[in-house]
This record gives sequence, structure tokens and C-alpha cells, in this order.
Amino acid sequence: MTQKPCPTVILPPPVYFLSDAHLGSERGEKALEQCVNLDRFFDEVLLNGKSLVLAGDLFDFWYEWRTVVPKQHFHTLYGLHTLSKAGIEIHYLAGNHDFRLRGFLESEIGLHTHLDGISAQIGKDRVFVYHGDGILGRDHGYRLLKGVLRSRVSQRIFSWLHPDLGMLLARGTSMTSRSNTEKGDPAEDLEYENFARRKLSEGYTGVVLGHSHRPKEVVEGEAVYINLGDWITYYTYGLHDGMRLSLKHLTSPVLSES
Repeated sequence: MTQKPCPTVILPPPVYFLSDAHLGSERGEKALEQCVNLDRFFDEVLLNGKSLVLAGDLFDFWYEWRTVVPKQHFHTLYGLHTLSKAGIEIHYLAGNHDFRLRGFLESEIGLHTHLDGISAQIGKDRVFVYHGDGILGRDHGYRLLKGVLRSRVSQRIFSWLHPDLGMLLARGTSMTSRSNTEKGDPAEDLEYENFARRKLSEGYTGVVLGHSHRPKEVVEGEAVYINLGDWITYYTYGLHDGMRLSLKHLTSPVLSES
């Protein structure tokens, strides 16, 4: 996989990392469970953090029409806006379920958005952060599709659909994509680790990925690679406290009976 040059951002620590909540994919008590746990996470960031990086697929489908955004995520957007107003620097990286970022998250919520990865300078450490889609060898077809879906022509055609119809079509696509990810072979974790080692060989001291939905932490001397897991089953997140990068689990997450 050829990685595009990524922007460098300076993040004041402590820096929190989260990905793959896929909000909107669950229903009933499970959706409430996610919401309650996300509120607890936001409280943690508000109390102790300085920066937050959302490394893709916070929502199961995100698309910004010219005058419309998905209303079901109002509560989460309000939570992010509250963090931003409190001075938390928030960066949002597009995942494979983030189909169009058109300025709403920046102008109305206060986020910084990126279509690909970022190089984060955190104290003395340089950390590469990327959602993780397109890394696997079997993803060659997806890499082509990603370029098509993010093209101006495709974006414009989809924007002509009524949002209700667009959301209906997107839910089916998102379900298929998420199912393929969740069924991934855990042996593929080695591909993510090898990708991380290549980035570390470029001078990074840390690598943060998501997408696989399987939390992972690999420490080799001063170098650290973490996969953020998800906010559906594991409730795992990353933290750089100013000294080192590590994988964390939400303390005593609220779990529904389902």
C-alpha cells in the first residue's frame, strides 16, 4: 500500500484516541449502552485530556449534504461540541464509513478533519495515526473503490438523492462493509503489525490504527503500536499521557443484557 504524505499536527497531551464506534448500527439497549459509555469517555477526556483524535468510523454512516446531516447523531455531536468549546483539540480522521466531510464538523462542531492519516507530534514522540482501511493485501479492490466513492463525480451524484433515500442505501452498504471487517481473519493482525513496523522504521515512535475491531498493543523497546479495537464490544481506546502511548479499556463499562 502506498501511503500519501500526511499533515503534521502538534497535539498537547494527554491525547486520547478512539475509533470504530459505528454509532447508528445498533438498536435498542445496545445503542443505549454505547451512548452511555461514550458519555463516560467524553467526561474522562473533558476532565483529564487536552486533545482527542477520532480515528475513523465514529458513525456507521456519515455524509454531509449541503444543508443536511444525519440527525440521529445530535447527542454525540453536542458532546463533541462541548469538548471543543472547553478547549479540547479534536481531530477527525475519515474512515471507510465516513463518506463525505463537507465542512459541517469544522464550522459547527469545532473539529479538524482529515481524509487520510496524520503525523502527530506529542511531546518528544512522533505518532502515525490512520484508520487502517486499505492496508491488507486483499484490499486491492477496496482501494480502487475508495477512490471512486470519494471522487467529485460520485459525491455529486449521491448528493442529489433525497437524504432519506441516501441513508437507506448507505445502511445496506455500511452493514456489508462492517460485516466483512468483523469476519476478518485474526491472522490478518500480522499484516497490520508489519505495516506499523514499516512506519516505525520511518522514524515514528508510535503507530495508532483502527478498522480491524480487534484491540492490540505491541511494545518493542521505545516503539509502540496499538490497534484501537472498537466501541461496540471492547470499549477500548488509546492514550498518550505525554510520556508514552498505551491501549486502555474503559473502566467498568455499562453493558446491556443483550
